[in-house]
Amino acid sequence: MAVIGGILAALLGTSLHGHVVYAGDEGLPVGALLAVVFSGALALLVGLWQRSALLSAVTGVITYLVLGLFSLDLVSEVPLIVTGSSAPEQPPVVTAGLVWLFGQAVATVAAVLVCARVLGRDRAAGTAA
Repeated sequence: MAVIGGILAALLGTSLHGHVVYAGDEGLPVGALLAVVFSGALALLVGLWQRSALLSAVTGVITYLVLGLFSLDLVSEVPLIVTGSSAPEQPPVVTAGLVWLFGQAVATVAAVLVCARVLGRDRAAGTAA
């Protein structure tokens, strides 16, 4: 379940992360933020469903590994996740790529901590009853 969740989060999040909303001349990486929230929620769901914080972490790690592959230019000249540009001023899609790539790691840590806390509370309530 963790492998499927990780791959699903990577695929769907990557398709979402490039959506940039413009406020005047400034591009806001709204899609990347939503992708990070989705990835964290999916890692938390897997962990709670399987009742294991470790599987929540495995889901996030698999997602991060797939994102690492997506950020390489293995298939074409332009990777699926753009994390840099030779332009003097970085386009908003670069910011979105960085938010998605590094925000996913933060989302994994948060999902594991929340999962461990919820499962620990459930175990404590189960032993008290």
